[in-house]
Amino acid sequence: MNVREELLFDFSINMPRLLVSGQTCIIDNVKKIVFITETSIIVDNGQRFSAINGDRLRVKMIEEERMVVTGELHSIEFYSGKTGGFHEE
Repeated sequence: MNVREELLFDFSINMPRLLVSGQTCIIDNVKKIVFITETSIIVDNGQRFSAINGDRLRVKMIEEERMVVTGELHSIEFYSGKTGGFHEE
């Protein structure tokens, strides 16, 4: 990836961006929360959706399109845009 592509990727505001470390996950570009339980959190990132699956999931912070989730993380899934999988009627 060249510098230009990397900068475009870093500043994309409609794509999911997740940083995972240990039992903490930071999700950027959160437009809205679609679904939330102790085992699954699904968020709308604009053009895509992100799903975090695990146990004892807790939202520790929501601020300026950023969400911090803690718990035992098992998997992260990405779903394509509004025309597939999840969508509003």
